[in-house]
Amino acid sequence: MPTQTIVLPLAFGAARVLEWLVAAGDTVTPATPVVRILAGDAEWVLPAQCEGVVTGPLVEIGAQVVAGTILAYCNAPRRMRMTPLARRLATALGVDLTTLTGSGPGGRIGRADVLAAVGSDAIPGRSQPAPEAITESALIEATPIHSAAPVLPSENPIASDRDSTPAVATASRLQLFLTDLIPLASATIAIDVQPLLRHRAAQAAEFAARGLESTPLSALIAAAAALFPRHPLLNATWTDSALVVRHRYHVAAGLPDGRWALIPDAGDLTERGVARALTRADADLRLATCAITTANDWWQIAPPLPGTAAALTLSAAHPQPIARDETTIVVGAVAHLSLCYDARVLDHLAAMAFLNDLCRRLGLAMPGSGVLSGCH
Repeated sequence: MPTQTIVLPLAFGAARVLEWLVAAGDTVTPATPVVRILAGDAEWVLPAQCEGVVTGPLVEIGAQVVAGTILAYCNAPRRMRMTPLARRLATALGVDLTTLTGSGPGGRIGRADVLAAVGSDAIPGRSQPAPEAITESALIEATPIHSAAPVLPSENPIASDRDSTPAVATASRLQLFLTDLIPLASATIAIDVQPLLRHRAAQAAEFAARGLESTPLSALIAAAAALFPRHPLLNATWTDSALVVRHRYHVAAGLPDGRWALIPDAGDLTERGVARALTRADADLRLATCAITTANDWWQIAPPLPGTAAALTLSAAHPQPIARDETTIVVGAVAHLSLCYDARVLDHLAAMAFLNDLCRRLGLAMPGSGVLSGCH
């Protein structure tokens, strides 16, 4: 542990120690007052100017010292290395990270170390491996590599270890926190949705004749579902033993009124079939392989549902100037299309490839560029 010193600054020349305001063993920060001195005709209080734990010996009270004299020593605080996930989990479970010894590379504290400190009962229904059994590639926060687990094609939309709790079920605070312990990232692009709005207006009468409504959500779901065969990882699920790719696409659609509708086999439906399915709200989303929803603002990005790898969000459109070329500026209806994804399954390049394909299929212009940001 590195040792630091508390010294009399050069500006004082010489001084006499009047009183110590801390004792050996006290923790200080750079601004903590530690000693009162007499220099010339004035008394001064000196800050620690370092961070850590004060150690002896302290210069005796009444001693005359000159500039540069070491008044006391201070052990620097232990620099803990931990993953962001370990820090979040420790906060939720009330674990003091300073008491832990990390099992990761260089002593880094990981999720397994935190859970080991509280016992495997911290996660209902799941036993945790011992910390020594955890390797770098097994940590949730490790760099996402698609080949980290074998890819198993499956016609069963429900993974073997799938969470059987409906997405909208109530849970304890800890359970809610733990369902969020997935490395998420998001890709967002700005789009001009004028073509989508014109498409909606053109078929409004045809849909109305069948008692349906053409909405941006129905068009988005139909277009996305048609692209799923080209982007199979959007419907994958990460299990303890494998990355399972589903070949049936069951979309959970977030409706504007806050309800959810499940659209089974969305890839087999036309936009009109999707609009019809949206009229049958169903809160049981256990069959869902991905989620598609709308939001009021660009930053309201929906995370993937439990057991899924991706969620697509379309924000409301707002009038905004768009530069068509160097001399032409028009007012467009700019919205944001975001894909929040499980970073163990997808990466930014795969997310952007899907968003670009989706925009091309819908005929949407992209006045903005894609960005990557953390979600949880």
